[in-house]
Parts: sequence; C-alpha cells; structure tokens
Amino acid sequence: MVSHAYRRVIHYRETMDRLHLRPEDFRTARDLELLPLVTKDELVDAPERFIASGYGVDQGLLLHSSGTSGRARSILYDSRALFLALANGYRARRATAQLLGRSVGFREIDLSRANGMPLQLRNFYEAHSWMPPGVELRRLPLDAAAPFEEILARWNEFRPDVVRGYGSLLGAFFRWLHNTRTPFVRPKLVTYGGDRMAAADRELIERDLGIPVHSAYQAAEALLIAYQCERRQGFHISLDQVAVRVIDREGRNTAPGESGEIILSNLTNRATVLLNIKLGDIVTRSSGPCPCGRPLPLLERIEGRADDLIAVPGGTVLHSLSALTKLQAIPGVVQVQVVQEELRRFQLRAVCAAGADWEIVRQGLADAFQRLLGTEIELNIERRERIDPEPGGKIKAVISCYSAAAGGDS
Repeated sequence: MVSHAYRRVIHYRETMDRLHLRPEDFRTARDLELLPLVTKDELVDAPERFIASGYGVDQGLLLHSSGTSGRARSILYDSRALFLALANGYRARRATAQLLGRSVGFREIDLSRANGMPLQLRNFYEAHSWMPPGVELRRLPLDAAAPFEEILARWNEFRPDVVRGYGSLLGAFFRWLHNTRTPFVRPKLVTYGGDRMAAADRELIERDLGIPVHSAYQAAEALLIAYQCERRQGFHISLDQVAVRVIDREGRNTAPGESGEIILSNLTNRATVLLNIKLGDIVTRSSGPCPCGRPLPLLERIEGRADDLIAVPGGTVLHSLSALTKLQAIPGVVQVQVVQEELRRFQLRAVCAAGADWEIVRQGLADAFQRLLGTEIELNIERRERIDPEPGGKIKAVISCYSAAAGGDS
C-alpha cells in the first residue's frame, strides 16, 4: 500500500520526498509512524490529493459521510476494497449468530439517515453482486429523521429480528418506548455503530427491555474497523484490513489500558488512500485477549469523540461521558443534551419522563451540573418533547459553540 501511495498519490509522494523516505523503508505496520498524521480537515480541503491516479467513480463508489462533525467528507472506494469490507461484515455477523440464533435470512431494520452510508453501500452491493435466496437479509431502511410514531408503525408491521442504527438515536428511541409504555415488536438483537450509545440507554434496553445490545466500530475512512463478538467484552480489530494505534496528547503511543486518540491506516482501499489519519475518536486498547478465543487484537472500549469535550474554567476539559452519566442518573430524565455557548454559559435540553415532576427534575439537573462545573456558571434548562437528530441522523450529546483557541477568559 505504501508503494502504491508513493507511485500514485500526490500527498504521499510529496510527503515522502520531503522526508527522504522510500517505500522500502516501510516493512511493518509500525513503520507507518514514519509518516506525518493526516487530519480530516486536510482530506476535506483537498480530497484530490489523496486519490490515486487512474481511479474514478466508474471503478467503485464515491462514499459520502454524514458530516456530523461539521464537515462532510467524500471518499472514493475501489470495488475490491468494498467487497473485502463486505466479507469483513459477514465475519462480524457470524460473531453475533449466537445472540440472534442464526447468521443469514433474518429481518433487519436499518434506522439511519436517508441516503446515508449504509444505504449507499447496500445500493452498490445490490448492483454489483448476487445473493442466493434465503441467505440475503430482508431489510427495511427507515429514515432517522422521521417522527418516532411513524418509525414505530412501520417497525411493528415489519416485525424485525434485528434493529441497527446510530447508537444515540436508538438509545433515545428505546427510552421513548419505555417511558411512554408503547407496545412494540421486540427484536432479538439491537446493534449500533456510527456514534456512541449512552451507558444508561444500553442498560435500559438490556436490563429493562431484555434485548441484547451489540456494537461495531465503523467510519467512512475504513468502513468496519472493529466489532464485538458474542462475549461483548471488547472490539475485535479487523487487523487484515486496517492498522491502528492509539496516541496521547503529546503524540506518544499509549500502553494497553490507557485511553487516547485512535490513528488509522486503511490497508485495502487503493482509490482514496488514507494512511495515519486521525479519526478524532477516543479509545482504549485492551491489555489481554478476548475469552472467545479469536486472535484479533482488541479495543477495550470506545469512549467517544475527541471533540465531545466541555471546556472548564481554569483551562481544563471535561469529557461528555463524565457529565452525561451524572445528568442521566437524575430520576425522571429521559434524554439530555448539553450546549456550551460560552465558557461559563450553558444550556441543558432535557426530555422528561411522563408523570415526572418537571420542577424536581429541573432542580436535580441544575444541582448535578453545578457540582460538575461550579456555581459560577450561567445555566438555562429547557424542557423538550424530543431532541432531534442532526442532519446526519445522529443525536449529539454535547454541542460546543465555544472555542478555547479563540481566546476568552479562563
């Protein structure tokens, strides 16, 4: 892949020439560290610099990301890489067969945005491959932006075995079902990817509703990066398709058990070549193998995006996980979203359970938030019937309009 990148990709040829590197300097995945990191902004600003000469949309698929981080990306995939990703998906599906009871021929709802990545990929595979009857799934795509009542009506009519979608949206949907006590056809498995599901939502689905929850780690830059097996004790890295490492704020590789930002290299896609790209996700490497016996290395957990941060007076930051866990524990809270407008000015948007006393809930949220950030903040708490997804179909738990880099007080 490095040889291909040097011959055909402007960005890597110029970078390697500037650093006096040659393809023969790269013998193992560890040697990819010789290359500088690539940011998503670089990819968005000049995507043509990462596309290999001789590759076009007629040879694969121009995949459009949701852009929920603020800037949408378009990544050209060659057909071979797409079918390797499909094979990797079947490997992951076999890992969930024990939870579901079978690995083929079931009914699946895909709850994502209209024309999102899942639908783009599905249209490509349907146009370029054939699946024997009884093996292929029966799928029903549903628009994540539709009202919950509309989603539920089609859901109950379809009677899914599996429901997949964005973690934030599925968590909000099942919490709505639980709190409104609305009857629904219970799937055998809920599986999510694309963003994080709140721990409280996952616990509600598994403990209170009795539905197993499974997750995969995926991104437009490499498709399926890692997946959970039936043990659900970590994420098996697709080591034959990606190379990953985890770095701290100083750019040093972290030890197993330490959190850091994931750095990824796609080892299969020769159209848009991405080596050493920063995905912006915070993960933790596992210190041991999975008890399932699979030899693939593990990510112990995926903690969210590096930009899911709340700036704190004094120059430090608070990850959204720390805040949301405490806010969602308030009795009567169904869903909550934090908006940081300025360093000391915040808005909380909260969905309250039916029958709960809003004033008690509001005071509980205020007390919990002030314990996190202190009393010298301006806080407005707004009650919502629903927190709507972003245009990409995901529900952001933290929206920050404040930039510490722009200056301001401390």
